[in-house]
Amino acid sequence: MLIFFNTFFKIFGFLSAIMVFLVILALSSVFLKNSNDHSFSYYSGDKKIDQNIAIMAISGPIISNPKKINNFDIFNQIEVIYPSLIKKFLKELENNNTLALIISLDSPGGSVTASNEIFNQIVKFKKQNKIPVYFHSKNILTSGGYWIALSGDKIYSEYGAIIGSIGVKGPDWIYYNSPTALSSGFLGNSVESPNGIQLYSNTAGKSKDIFNPFRAPSNKERLDLQKIVDDIYDDFINLVSSKRKIEKNYLKNQIGAMIFNTKQAKLNYLVDDQKNIDEVISIIVKDLKIDSAKIISNKISNKSKFLNLSYDIIFTNKNTFNNYKLKIKNQYCNNLFYEFSSVSTNTYDLNC
Repeated sequence: MLIFFNTFFKIFGFLSAIMVFLVILALSSVFLKNSNDHSFSYYSGDKKIDQNIAIMAISGPIISNPKKINNFDIFNQIEVIYPSLIKKFLKELENNNTLALIISLDSPGGSVTASNEIFNQIVKFKKQNKIPVYFHSKNILTSGGYWIALSGDKIYSEYGAIIGSIGVKGPDWIYYNSPTALSSGFLGNSVESPNGIQLYSNTAGKSKDIFNPFRAPSNKERLDLQKIVDDIYDDFINLVSSKRKIEKNYLKNQIGAMIFNTKQAKLNYLVDDQKNIDEVISIIVKDLKIDSAKIISNKISNKSKFLNLSYDIIFTNKNTFNNYKLKIKNQYCNNLFYEFSSVSTNTYDLNC
């Protein structure tokens, strides 16, 4: 019996030690995770100063919040912009003695809903914290990206940047006129076959099968859909007119949904001037009437840019190409195609 108890307590002690070790390891992981949760760190300037000028660098298409974000999610591997990401950044800056915010934004646009939500987030942040917000773009600031930039006090862009595309696009209704069969492959979808096909759909309610590719839209459906697009477009025009002090008729008839380089955009009052990020920092320091400042910035992203994603996957890991394409289609493309957007989905045809 004594031998039994000795053996039992030795095993119990050994297992208890393992459990304690695992608990300590788990707590350490949580602590390290929380310590690494900070997105912003020192960028330049005087480290001794407590108050900061923050640079929020974001790029990519604008989408509604992904349903799932974790270390294995596609959105942790490509550059995209979504409301919960911006909310996380702004919340951190609220507790960071921020004097001013520079948002360096490169985006061709995306979901109208997400663009407007981010616009409202930044306006609220600016009012609550009573700080100036300046926008800067190095490459592209169009459609939904420009919509977001209207939340700032000033907009600057660099030489060669593309600005504008003030317009709205509704979901495409693709109609297969007398199709025979559908197939999909590496290069996209095709409709062909010697045998006819039939579609059976159970719906209730007029136009419930909207966007059914096997029937043409009625005139009323086209008009109703166009009305939705027109309403959003009018809101976009009103916003640009109000924030940039541009006459609505000039916006609609002269600027339209065209894109411009920085020089042309300045002549059309879409941007304040041509400046790089360091020049914008100098301007905001001067406007704040301070001698020097500590600049903080969110961490430089190692994510792939969406437009280059297919090439990245093809040339680095061919075995995962189809898996990534499926993830992109399910999580990004569906998010974009089935929302009213302020970017042409043709931009992403390669990946979608």
